[in-house]
Amino acid sequence: MRKKRGYSRETPTALVRDYKLFAIACEGGKREPAYFRAFQFMSNRIAVDLIEEIVSDEEALAINPNKSAPKWVLERAIRYIEKEGLNDEDDLWFILDVDRWEYSQLKEIADFCEQNANWNIVLSNPCFEVWLYFHKRKNIKDSESKTCGDFKYEISKFEKGGYHPLKWIPDLLIAIENSKVTDINKDYFFPEINTTKLFQLGEAIIEVVGKKGFEKYCENIIPKLLQEEIDRTKRKKKK
Repeated sequence: MRKKRGYSRETPTALVRDYKLFAIACEGGKREPAYFRAFQFMSNRIAVDLIEEIVSDEEALAINPNKSAPKWVLERAIRYIEKEGLNDEDDLWFILDVDRWEYSQLKEIADFCEQNANWNIVLSNPCFEVWLYFHKRKNIKDSESKTCGDFKYEISKFEKGGYHPLKWIPDLLIAIENSKVTDINKDYFFPEINTTKLFQLGEAIIEVVGKKGFEKYCENIIPKLLQEEIDRTKRKKKK
C-alpha cells in the first residue's frame, strides 16, 4: 500500500510517502490512457494518476459548463489538485496533440505551466502516434504517413497482433533517444511536424525509477501483466 500522498510538518515521519507522483492529463481516446496506465506498475518509487479517471466529466462540467478549451483541461487539472493534492516533488503533465488544438490554445496552457512549478506540457505533432513510432523505428523520415490515421495504420503493422502498450513500453529508452534527436528546438514548447516532446516525460520517469528498475519492470512485471490479460480473455470466452 502506498503511503499518505500529502503531508505537513505535523505529519508523522512513518506516514510521509516515499514515491513521486506523476499526474497526467491526456486528451486522447483509449490509446493514450492505456499507455500511461501501464506506468503505474513500473516501480514503487512512482505513482501515476490519470486525471480523467479521477475527475469525472460531470465534475469537470460543473466547473466549466461550456467545456471550452483550454479552460476545460486546465480547470480539470486544478480540480484534481484540489481533490488529491500535490507535493512540491510531484509533477503535473499535459499530454496533448497538435492536431486537436489551435496554437493559441496550446500556448495558453504552456504559459500557465510556466507560472506553476512542476507543471509541464509536452506535445506531439501531429499526434501521439508519432511518439509510438519512435519506439519501433529510428528515422521517421522513412515514414510515408501524413495524417494521424496514417500513423495509426502504420504502427498497427509494426508488431504481430497490432499495437499493444505493454509491447511498446519496453522500448521506452529507444523512443526517448530516437525522438530527442529529432527535436531541433528543445527550449520551445511547440514541436516541429512529425516530432514529439514526450521524451521529456520519459526522461523524468526514468530519472526516478532508474534504468535498472526499468529493466526489472520489463523483465519481471510486463510478462505477468500480459499473462494476466490473456487469462482474463480466456475467462471471458468461457462465460
